[in-house]
Amino acid sequence: MSGTCAIILNWNRWQDTIECLESLLLLEPRIETITVCDNASSDGSNEKILSWAGKHYRFSSILVLDQDTDIARKTPPPPFVFIQNHSNLGYAGGNNTGIRFVLSQGTYEYVWILNNDTVVHPRVLSALLVCALRDPDVGILGSTVVHFERKERVQCAGGCRYYPLTTIFRPLFENEILDDLLRHRPKVRLDYVYGTSMFVSAKVFERVGLLNEEYFLFYEELDFCERARRVGFKIGWCPDSIVYHKGSSTIGRPDSSDSKRIAFANYYENLSTLKYTRRFHPWALPIAMVCRFAGKLTMIAKRREWYLIRPLFRAYRDFMKAL
Repeated sequence: MSGTCAIILNWNRWQDTIECLESLLLLEPRIETITVCDNASSDGSNEKILSWAGKHYRFSSILVLDQDTDIARKTPPPPFVFIQNHSNLGYAGGNNTGIRFVLSQGTYEYVWILNNDTVVHPRVLSALLVCALRDPDVGILGSTVVHFERKERVQCAGGCRYYPLTTIFRPLFENEILDDLLRHRPKVRLDYVYGTSMFVSAKVFERVGLLNEEYFLFYEELDFCERARRVGFKIGWCPDSIVYHKGSSTIGRPDSSDSKRIAFANYYENLSTLKYTRRFHPWALPIAMVCRFAGKLTMIAKRREWYLIRPLFRAYRDFMKAL
């Protein structure tokens, strides 16, 4: 096998997705295949993205699929694939339709899961390939993710540390100056790779399966990285793979007036936290539940974001009902 397929999940954000796609066209070397999975968008994303593809690829080079299509192997692999999902399948379910396509082809060595609210540096793929070839035991690589609006500042160096008892995660070298970080290149210890940019060896999916669709939103990358680590794969950081991340385009920003969208995200963040803890750290579950609940209530009161109390209680209620 050889080659890389990038998977980009879109949901009602075709402008972001097209900006990301434009940056992928500038990659050196060129990427073999770009796959866009659309989670049943209602903003005309289907037409907009396919119109963009028609301007950059020959008609015969564009493959349009339905999520239920029985996918046959394509020789040679198509440069652009668009998969229309029937509904909003969440992060895991939406990306999994693309991953299934990749695995069905049997020709790709790497799967690059990339957020649609990103713009990539032209040499990001070459850097990822160098890092992947340097240590074949590393099954999942994270990029140096920087703020789109403040390109000199790091958002996350590859991934995060995670603390099960408190359910707190810490992005590595958050807000450090990018040039300083790349000059010193410190060794890092990751508990998981940041899902904004996950460069995955296809053999990892073959060993551990797809992303876990029990999480509709949040914790998918923690779950996936933990499963990979438990069967012997390493996870790592590729410093020179620079990805510019807008952040919170889909779920809303903390200062956004879109309280309904933020409440939706908070519900799933809390629910996914409890599901993940029960699965991988059951010994920590009682303490984690108390710490998280108290911590969330404290932050809600401090910020006077009272509309977030309801999704917090709902998440705990639904988790307890499912036990």
